[in-house]
Amino acid sequence: MRSISAKIIFWSVAALLISLAVFTMVSRSVIGGPLMESLDRYNSFHFLQARQAYQGGGPTRLSEYLADLKSAGAVEHHLTDSRGKDLETGEDRSAIIRLMGGQPRWMSRQDDQFIYARTSDDGRYAWVGIVRQPFSPFTFAPFYLIVLATVAALYWLVAARIASPLRRLTAVVDRFGQGDLAARSPAPKKSKDEIANLGHSFNAMADRIQTLLVAERQLLQDVSHELRSPLARLTFEAEMVRKTPDRDASALRLRREIERLSSLVGTLIDMARMEGDPATVDMEDVPLNELLQNLAADCAVEAEANHCRISFTSSAAVTVPGNAELLHRAFENVIRNAIRYSPPGGTVEIHLYRNQAQIKIAIRDHGSGIPENLIPRIFDPFFRADPSRDEATGGIGLGLAIARRAIRVHHGDITAENAHPGALLRFTLPVN
Repeated sequence: MRSISAKIIFWSVAALLISLAVFTMVSRSVIGGPLMESLDRYNSFHFLQARQAYQGGGPTRLSEYLADLKSAGAVEHHLTDSRGKDLETGEDRSAIIRLMGGQPRWMSRQDDQFIYARTSDDGRYAWVGIVRQPFSPFTFAPFYLIVLATVAALYWLVAARIASPLRRLTAVVDRFGQGDLAARSPAPKKSKDEIANLGHSFNAMADRIQTLLVAERQLLQDVSHELRSPLARLTFEAEMVRKTPDRDASALRLRREIERLSSLVGTLIDMARMEGDPATVDMEDVPLNELLQNLAADCAVEAEANHCRISFTSSAAVTVPGNAELLHRAFENVIRNAIRYSPPGGTVEIHLYRNQAQIKIAIRDHGSGIPENLIPRIFDPFFRADPSRDEATGGIGLGLAIARRAIRVHHGDITAENAHPGALLRFTLPVN
């Protein structure tokens, strides 16, 4: 079952049905079986004794016997002839005989009394018993207790079945809260009820938190490593400003180092903002054709300096809801990266097209490509496919990482592959 409510209702109804079955079995076994047999033997014995008393001593002897019998219990007995005349008192009890309807044995509840009667084998006598208070409120108390115990046990099983997975999930949450990031709910994957869904949601949340914390730790390690060089150079340049006679040149180098450090910090802040809360990013309708065409024009100067050119083609006018600044930065990082790796005389190709489900942008250079074993890592922060490049020649290794984060904020993705020659990066964005 997929619903806790349905489970509670199902098990509650089951508990009631089982309780009813137990009560019915108890009633039949106690009342319908041994109790009725004992009552029948009791009546047969005293019926015989009453007839013998009447036949041997008349109404007087019968009255004495019935008085002794009544003193032994709460049942009032009468012996009548076949027409219903009481042989002790002469009262007319023919109404009971008529109610019997010729049956040898009969019993019925009349108002606040229970009446049973039977006739002799020869039909000459009838034996009538009257119980004025047939049952005490506590007569069946033991049976009620059995039923109540059965219901309580069944409901305890229902509660345990519901509470047990909640207790397990609570223990997992406590472990996770104490720092055990590998703690996961053991909820069965095939189960679809609310508790299982809560466990699956917790597991997804825990995976996300673990990924973010691991990424944060890695980012802090990378940042601490990357900041060492610019900080060391800043210290050196500051010392040079103090000692060198050419203070203007030293001040210019110091300013460049400060700008690089500022750019690095700003880039890291942008990455953290995009990763932390994508919902805060302002969205608008962005014409991708115009954006990419402007980018190609802006990067043309850098391409000429690198002795290559940029080609942009589009199969259709495409507008996508998004943040123009983030998309601009994502495409710009990839285009400038392609320009750096493009050989002299090469072309950086940008192609935009769409189908019914996706918008696709392909950016390709004709350089040496990416080593196959490094393709999965090129989107990692601070990773450089060419270790010989440094900040001055190849950036700090955040361009592709920022591009992927920006595209994923728009619910898209970016992948890389070798095009032989060169590298091909594909952007995909959903069509809304």
